[in-house]
Amino acid sequence: MSLRVGDIVADYEVLSVLGQGGMGAVYRVRNVLSDREEAMKVILPDSNPDSADRFLREIKIQASLQHPNIANLRTAIRRDDGVLMIMELVDGQSLETMLAGGPLPLVPALRITDDILGALAYAHERGVIHRDIKPANILVSSTGVPKLTDFGIARASGNDGITRTGTIIGSIFYMSPEQVMSKSTDQRSDVYSLGATAYEMLTGKRVAEGESQYAIMNAHLTKHPASPSDISPSVPREISLVIMKALAKAPEHRHQSASAFQTALRDAASGGQQTSEIQLGIDPADLARIEAPLREILGPIARNLLAKASQQGTTFEDLCWRLADQIPSNTDRARFLKMVGMAGRGLSAGSTGFVVSRTPEPVAITTTDVEAARKALTIYLGPIATVLVAKIARRSNSLQEFHAALANEIPAEDNRRKFLASL
Repeated sequence: MSLRVGDIVADYEVLSVLGQGGMGAVYRVRNVLSDREEAMKVILPDSNPDSADRFLREIKIQASLQHPNIANLRTAIRRDDGVLMIMELVDGQSLETMLAGGPLPLVPALRITDDILGALAYAHERGVIHRDIKPANILVSSTGVPKLTDFGIARASGNDGITRTGTIIGSIFYMSPEQVMSKSTDQRSDVYSLGATAYEMLTGKRVAEGESQYAIMNAHLTKHPASPSDISPSVPREISLVIMKALAKAPEHRHQSASAFQTALRDAASGGQQTSEIQLGIDPADLARIEAPLREILGPIARNLLAKASQQGTTFEDLCWRLADQIPSNTDRARFLKMVGMAGRGLSAGSTGFVVSRTPEPVAITTTDVEAARKALTIYLGPIATVLVAKIARRSNSLQEFHAALANEIPAEDNRRKFLASL
């Protein structure tokens, strides 16, 4: 069915063409009875033989999903030689258009990723795998609300009818390795594709590039992209690690669901501990020397603490002091320091010079101290400063230790010194 601006079909006047692809076209239309503007999707008359079946499948899947971050199906109508799908009109622009101007600032990039992860978690719970997550299929309204759209190749639970052996399903720049190899897909494939989309939002670069389709597909299978934090210093390393986990080649190494991805991203954004691997330029033998005694004292949580501290510690000694600060008991703390060969030293020789041992006599930290530190730290870290100040105040034994621990949360050494000088 081919339409022109001004045509009226089934009580809808065609106002403009919103987009056109290989399978169909999307028009901006006005319902002549209600006067409401909506989006109308139709199948092109020369589309391939499978298009009609896919379109009907898309209508049924879309009708089953009601979520604030999924473009809503209004109705579907049979008309003449085709079917019309009437959709919620998202008055804004696609994420693809937004990215044409380069990467997005951190906050809107994380907000879009979080909202779409919520939409995916909702769809996955209902047995729907999207299989074509990409910037072009994410529309962002004029008020900043992202909407996932185009379930044209989505698979409903128990229905593999649109997949044929040897057929690649998805968009080449964002498809998962298992899609590249025409293997079966599950929710972890959507995790990869959204990870690739988030990566582009944060860096302005695609995870897979090449001069041919083969080269791009091979990149998904064999090449590891640079970490977002290595490309853009504004991306925190914790967030970068979460994105890179979503891009693992093997599905079993990714976040196992959209909900798990969302939880990890939120935790990283709020300064929590969500690292699955230790990435540090310290000798692995030294890491083993640290982990064994720490595990003996703290149990399974030791590896998470080591992973978190390793993102900040720059030397073996610095790392030991950071970990000692996490041990609540003075006795256990002293035992740990002795086991790693750090007993009797009062100040870390690490690069920052701000990490001190927790040996001073306990001194109460007043609410005035806490508020002054919060205001000073907010200048460098923004709203997250409130959370960090409250958490660090509870575990600090002295005002000096409190200030030193807060300073360690500031990335730039010059800003750390300014922070300490302001207190």
